[in-house]
Amino acid sequence: MLRDARHVLNGTHIDCDLCVIGGGAAGLTIARELAGGSLSVVLLEGGGLEVDGISQALYAGRNVGLPYERLTTARSRYLGGSTNCWGGFSRPLETTDFAERPWIPGSGWPIRRDTMMPYYERSHSVLGLGPFEYDNDYWMERVGGPRTELIPVEADDGGGVGSPGGFENRVAQLSPPIRMGEAYRAEIGRAANITAFLNANVTGLDTNHSATAVEKVQVRTLGGPGFTVGARLFVLGCGGIENARILLLSNKVQAAGLGNGNDLVGRYFADHPRFKTAPVRLARQGRHRTLYDVSLCLARRRLRRPHPSIALALSPTAELQERKALPNSRTYLVASYHSGALDAFKAMRDLRLLPSRHRCRRFGVSEDEAASLLRNAGPRILRSLPQLAHALFDSTIDPGWLPRRFTLETVLEPVPNPESRVTLDHATDPFGRNLPKVDWRLTAQDRWGATETQRLLREDLLRRGLIAVDGGEGHEEGGRSEAEATMADVGWCWHHMGTTRMHDSPRHGVVDSDGRVHGVGNLYVAGSSVFPTMGADHPTMTIVALALRMTDRILALLQDERNSPPAPAIAASL
Repeated sequence: MLRDARHVLNGTHIDCDLCVIGGGAAGLTIARELAGGSLSVVLLEGGGLEVDGISQALYAGRNVGLPYERLTTARSRYLGGSTNCWGGFSRPLETTDFAERPWIPGSGWPIRRDTMMPYYERSHSVLGLGPFEYDNDYWMERVGGPRTELIPVEADDGGGVGSPGGFENRVAQLSPPIRMGEAYRAEIGRAANITAFLNANVTGLDTNHSATAVEKVQVRTLGGPGFTVGARLFVLGCGGIENARILLLSNKVQAAGLGNGNDLVGRYFADHPRFKTAPVRLARQGRHRTLYDVSLCLARRRLRRPHPSIALALSPTAELQERKALPNSRTYLVASYHSGALDAFKAMRDLRLLPSRHRCRRFGVSEDEAASLLRNAGPRILRSLPQLAHALFDSTIDPGWLPRRFTLETVLEPVPNPESRVTLDHATDPFGRNLPKVDWRLTAQDRWGATETQRLLREDLLRRGLIAVDGGEGHEEGGRSEAEATMADVGWCWHHMGTTRMHDSPRHGVVDSDGRVHGVGNLYVAGSSVFPTMGADHPTMTIVALALRMTDRILALLQDERNSPPAPAIAASL
C-alpha cells in the first residue's frame, strides 16, 4: 500500500515488524523481498513519486572540501532514490576489492567476495540485467563485430606493462537502466503487508535509555503532521550523506550521535574521483569506440538509440596493482564534446527545479543563489549548444569516417580517508535539524595513483600504436603538461560511500558484517555508506546485493522471534 504521509493523523504511532527508512535501491530491494509475506513492513520515503524542487531542497547542505556538486542536486529525493538518475552500469566488485592490501590503508572487507556472489547473481533480476556472466569472450561472441572489438591490451607484444599482468579489459553490463521507483511501485502498492509512506521525512531515531535499541522513528512532513513508527528492527538506507546525518542527529542519549562512540560516523566519506588526460585520437576508432566511449553509450541510451548491452573499460590487473602499489581503477573514452553537452543538460535541470526552490528559499536555497542559478542557466545552455548539437548528431548518426578526439578518463578507487567526512553544520532545515556539511578530500596517494595509472596506460597504448597524441609525444594541451592535465579538474561520480563503514570491530567500523550498528541490537544500515573500500565500479549492484543478503538475515532473525508478541496490524494503527 502506498500512502501520502501528509494525510496521516498528527501524533499517530504505528507499530510494525520492520521499519525501512529510505526508498532507494537498498530500501526497495528489502521491501520487495518481504512483499506478500507475514512480516508487517513500513517503508518511509522522504520524497514523492516524481522529482520536486521543494523536496529536493531538503537535501541542502554545505560543501567545504574539494569542489563538488550542490548537495540539493547530488541526490534524488523521490521513490527510487539514485536509481532515478543512474546510468545502469553494473559489475560485481573484484576479488581484490574485498581483500586487505598492504598498500591501501584501511582496506579489507569483513565479507569475502565468494560469499557475495549468490547475492550478486540475484541482483540481476532486481536490476533488469542479462545472464550473470562477465567473461569477455562470452560477450564478444554475442556482440562482437567489426565495430565492437576489444582493445588488445592483454596480448603479449614483447614487454612493458602491456604484457600479461598489465592492463585488462573489464566488461560491465548495462541495465535499461531500471528506475526502481517506477518499476516496483505497483508491486509495493499491492503488498498487503507493506505500507510505504511518501513525503515522510525522518528527523531522528529515539532509543532506550542505554542507546542499545531503537524504539521509534520520528517522522515529519512539510507543513503537515508528524508521527512515529515503532518496530522490532529498523533499517536505515538513505544514502551516504543522510545515513550519517540521521545517526549524528539521533543524539538524545549518546551526545555524539547514535553508533558514534568511536567518532566514526560520517568519517571516510568518499566518491569515485575522475581524472582525465589531454585529448588523444584512436588509431582504430571504428573498431573500438562503440564499446569504450561512455559518452556515446549514455547519449544513445538517453535517445533510445540501439547500443550493445555492455560497456568496456581498461583496468590494471591485480598483479599490476600489487607490483606498482596502485589502487583499482577503470579507464574509458570520453568524446571531447561531452563536458559541454553535459553542462547544458545540468543547466536545463536547474531551470526545471528552480521555480519551486525560488519560491521556497527557506528550504535551502537563498534568493541570491536562486537568482544567480536562474540567470546563468540560459548562457550556459547557449554556450554549450555547439557541443550539444555535436553530441546529438554523433550519437544518432555516428559517422565512422569522422575522426574524433577523446580523453582517457580514469575513475579511481579512493583510499579510505578518515579526514574526508560528513558532519553537522550550524544551519538548520525547516524541521530545525542541522544540515550536513560535506568535506570531501583526496589524499596524496589518490593523486599519485591517478597520475601513475594514466602514465602506465598511456605509454602502453602509445607503444602498441592504439592511440596517437596531437603534436607528438611532447604535446601540451592548452599549455598544460600531461601531468598537469591529469590533476586538473577532478571530477566525481555522485557515488556517496563510506560514512558508516563496515568492520568486525567497533573500533574500526560503525556496522558489523551484517550491517548491524555496533552496540545497537535492532538497527541496520544499508547502502554504499557501509563500504569499507569502494572498488572502482558503480556501487548500485553491490548495494542491491548487500540488501538481499541483509534481508535474508533479517527474515531469519524475525522468524526466530515468533514467540514474541505479534506486532499490531498496520491498518489498526492508522
